Amino acid sequence: MALNKEWHRSHRMPTKATREQRIAWHVAHAAACGCREIPLGIRADVLQLLRSRRKP
Repeated sequence: MALNKEWHRSHRMPTKATREQRIAWHVAHAAACGCREIPLGIRADVLQLLRSRRKP
């Protein structure tokens, strides 16, 4: 998927983001842009959150 410049401009990763902030940012990023993979260090948490948000 291509880079969504508008999304990136309006959704900056906070400086010194906490783990929870990073997970939330990457969840939103995966839904809106997906220009790159989710970092390995938080991938399991992000994927779990994405699965829990899916409609049955």
